[in-house]
Amino acid sequence: MPAQSERIWEDVWVNTTCGGCYCGCGIRVRRVNGVPVKIEGIPGSTMGGENGGVCGKGAAGIMYYHDPNRVTKPLRRTNPEKGIGVDPKWKEISWDEAMDEIVDRMKKIMADDPHKILLTNQTQRASDGPHNHLYFYGAAMGQHANGCFIIGGGSLHCGNAAHMMGGLIHGAWSIAPDWRYTKYVLKFGSSKGTGSGHSAMTNARLRAQAMERGIKEVVFDPMCNFAGGKATEWIPILPGTDSALALAMCNYILNELNVYDAAYLKAKTNLPYLIGPDGTYVRDQDSGKPLIYDEREKKIKEYDAPVQDYVDYALEGEFEVNGFRCRPAFMSLREHLKQFGMKWASEITTVPEETIRRIAEEWVENAQIGSTITIEGKTFPYRPVAAVTFRGAQGHSNGIHQVAAIDLLCELVGAEDVPGGTLGWPSIRRKYPGGHYERMTTVGPDGVVIPGVFYSHVPWPPHKPQVPCKDIGCVDFWPHATLSHVPYVKEREEIWKKLGVTAKPEMVFGLSCNFIISQCDWQATVDYFKDLFVVQMDVWVNETDQAIADIVLPDVTWLEKDCWSSEIDAYFFSGSPSYEDWYCHMQKAVAKPVGECRFFMDVYLEVANRVGFRDKYNEIVNKYYSIEDEDLKFKPGEQPTWAEMGERVLKWVYGDDAEKVKEQGYATWHKPIEDTYWRWEIDSRVPLYMEFLIHARNEVERICKEVDLELDYEQYTPNASWFQPTTYKELDEEYDMIAFSYRDVLHTNNTTFQNPMIDEVSKLCPYTYTVTMNTDVAKRRGLEDGDLVWVENRYGTKEKGRIKTMQGQHPKTIGIAGQGGLWADMRPIAKGKGSNFCKILPTYLRHYDPVTGNIETSVAVKVYRAEE
Repeated sequence: MPAQSERIWEDVWVNTTCGGCYCGCGIRVRRVNGVPVKIEGIPGSTMGGENGGVCGKGAAGIMYYHDPNRVTKPLRRTNPEKGIGVDPKWKEISWDEAMDEIVDRMKKIMADDPHKILLTNQTQRASDGPHNHLYFYGAAMGQHANGCFIIGGGSLHCGNAAHMMGGLIHGAWSIAPDWRYTKYVLKFGSSKGTGSGHSAMTNARLRAQAMERGIKEVVFDPMCNFAGGKATEWIPILPGTDSALALAMCNYILNELNVYDAAYLKAKTNLPYLIGPDGTYVRDQDSGKPLIYDEREKKIKEYDAPVQDYVDYALEGEFEVNGFRCRPAFMSLREHLKQFGMKWASEITTVPEETIRRIAEEWVENAQIGSTITIEGKTFPYRPVAAVTFRGAQGHSNGIHQVAAIDLLCELVGAEDVPGGTLGWPSIRRKYPGGHYERMTTVGPDGVVIPGVFYSHVPWPPHKPQVPCKDIGCVDFWPHATLSHVPYVKEREEIWKKLGVTAKPEMVFGLSCNFIISQCDWQATVDYFKDLFVVQMDVWVNETDQAIADIVLPDVTWLEKDCWSSEIDAYFFSGSPSYEDWYCHMQKAVAKPVGECRFFMDVYLEVANRVGFRDKYNEIVNKYYSIEDEDLKFKPGEQPTWAEMGERVLKWVYGDDAEKVKEQGYATWHKPIEDTYWRWEIDSRVPLYMEFLIHARNEVERICKEVDLELDYEQYTPNASWFQPTTYKELDEEYDMIAFSYRDVLHTNNTTFQNPMIDEVSKLCPYTYTVTMNTDVAKRRGLEDGDLVWVENRYGTKEKGRIKTMQGQHPKTIGIAGQGGLWADMRPIAKGKGSNFCKILPTYLRHYDPVTGNIETSVAVKVYRAEE
C-alpha cells in the first residue's frame, strides 16, 4: 500500500512483557504503521521499576526486531565437519524440508528410546514465554525427570544449589530481602536489587525505596562494582569462602552470644527432632514420623502431635527411645558450629576477625528477636534482617553448604518469610477473582514444604540415589540436582558406563541455547555434541549453531511473540516477592513475524502432532492448570494451535474477565498479606538439619564403591559445613590468581552482545569488555589499563582480554563480565567483544558440587602479557 506508507495510518501502544532478560517486566510498545518504535514501562505495575521504569536492556529491546542479521529462513548445514572455526556452509531450505527431516528423525529415535533426544531450554528466551511447557514437552515424549535437558549456563552457573535450598526452605525458586520492612541486609554474591537477578527492576525499585528509608546493606563480594559499589558497606572476600564466614558468625551468635529465636527454631524447623547415634531421625515405629520431646508433658511424641505451646518442644536434652539414646538435632548443630572460629574464618576468607564479629553483632541487634509488627490489622513476628545469596556464592563445588550456611544466619533469628526477613519468591498464588487456577505450597513428609510449582523436578521429597540411570543426566543417581551437569563433565563416558546409562543421545532439539560457550571448557562440550544431530530455533546463528547445529529454524523475537502463558507460569520466578498486588502480564505480539520466522511453541506443537505425542502433552497441560471444565479441557485427538490453547486456558484462569485481560494485556488483583508472610500460617518445618543427606550418602557411597566412581560424598552431611572449593586445591606459585565472572547490569547472558544500543553503552563502561584486576597488584606485575593479557588455567586453556584496573577488587582475583569473547560470523556486533569466562572453567567431576551438580565458577589462573 504505497499511498499509506507516506503517512501515519497507525500509531498505537501495545501492552506486553519485556524479553530483555528473564524477569518479564510489564512494558508497552509504541507501534507506528505496523513497526515497533519505542518501549516504555507500564506505570503502576509491580512488574517493573519506579513508575513503570524499564532498564537499559528493556529500552534497547526494540533493536532485536530490527536487526538485519536475523535468521529469517530455515538453514541446513552442508559441511559434515563440525567444530569451532569450521564453516557450516549454510543452505537455505523450506520449512517443509526442515520439518520433514526433523519429524522423521524424531519418530525413529523415539521408537527406540525417547531419552536419546536431548531438549534445550534457557533462562532468557523461555522465561518470557512458556518455560514450564518445555518440561511438559519432555514428559509427553516419555522422558524421565528432566534428565535430558541441556541448559545454556542457567542452572549450572546460577542455581542448582540455590534453587534446591530455595525450594526446601521457602517453597520457592529463589529468595530476596523483604525490602519494604527490612533494616539490615547481607548480600553474598548476589546483585538482587542492583539491576540483575530475578524480578530485576522490581527489586531495584523496592531496594531504592528501602535505601531511601535508611537501611544498611552489607555486600560480601570479590569486587566493588554493581552490588558492592551501591552498598552501604562493601567487604572484599575470596570467591567460594562465604560459608566459612557465615559459619563463624553462626557459631559466635549461638555459642558465644547465646542468642537465637527459640520459638522459631522449635516451631518452624526440624531442630527439635530427635536423632540417634547415627544422626538419623528417631521415628515412630508405626507412622514413621520423626519424634520430639514435649517438656511440659515429659513425653516423646510425633513431631506433629498436638502440644499446648510450641515452646514445649525440647531443643536440648538426652532421651531414650526403644533402647536407643537420642537428642534433639539442635544439639548436634550447636556442637558442630564450635569448630568454626573467627580467626579460622578470617584466614580462609581474608575478612578481618573484628569485621566478622562486628557484622554478627549488628545482625543480632537488628534482628529484634521477639518483636512483632501489625500490618493491616494482622500481627506477625518482626525480624528486619535478611541474608541473601545467589549465583556468586552458590556457584562453587561446595555450593549446597554455601547456601545452607548463609541461610542458617536467618534461621537462628527467625527471619524467614516474615516482615523484614528473607522472603521466598511468591510461593503461593491464589486464583484470580472469578478464575480457577492457583498454585499452593503444600506440606510433605517430615513437615517439609513442597513448592506449588517448580522448574524441573521438585526438591522434596527426594528419591533415593539409584542405578541404573535412565538418561545421560543421571538424575536417578543425583536426585538433588535441579538440572544435570553430567553432559558437560569430562569423564561423562566413564560415568555413564559405571552408572548403567544405555540411552546414548542421537539428537538435540529445542530453542536457542548457546551451550557450547556458556557452560565450561568449549572444546570439551564440542567433542561430545558434535556427533549428535542438532536442531535449534534461534533469532541469529549463535556460536553453538555455527559449531555444531545441523538445522537452524528462524524464531521470532519477543516483540513478535504471542505468549499467553508467560507470567501465569512464571509468577514464582519473576513476580514481586514483596507485599504488593499481583500484576500478571501477557506477552502480546506487537508486530508480525519477520520473514519466515515462527514462534518456537508453534513449532513444538507441530512436531508433537506429527510425531504422535500430542495427546500426552494435552493431558499434562490439563493436569498442570487443573482444568475441570469439560468444554475447556484439551481432549485426545485435538490439536489446537498455541493461540487456540490460550483462548481456553485464559478462560479457565481468568473466568469472565478473560477477554478484558487479553485486551489490556495484564491482570491485577490483591495479594493477601498472609501469602507473602506465610511462615507462621502454614504448619511446616525447615529441614535445617539435612537428615535426608545421610540417607543419600549411604546410597551414594555404596554405589560409588560398587562401580568404582570417585566422588566427594563427604559433602552429604546434615549440618552446614565448610568444604574447600576445588579452585583452592589448584593454586600454586604459577597459577596464583583466582578468576571469577560476574553479571554486568547491561547484559543478559550473551544475547545482548548483539544489540547495537547496548553495545554502544558497553563501550562507554570501562568494565564490560575488559578483564579487571586490583590496581596495586597490576602495578606490581607491570600491567596497566589497556594492556592485552592472557588468562590461562592449569589445563592449558586460555582467554585473551584487556586489563582494567580498579582499587575495589580483592587483590587475589581476576574479574570477567559475563559471556563475551564471541565469534559467530552472523552476529557481527557481538563478534570479538569482551572475553569469555566460561571457556577457562575446567570441567572434571571434581569441579562440581557432588550433591547438586553446581560447577565451580572460580578457577586458578596465571595472568601474563599477550602480544598485540
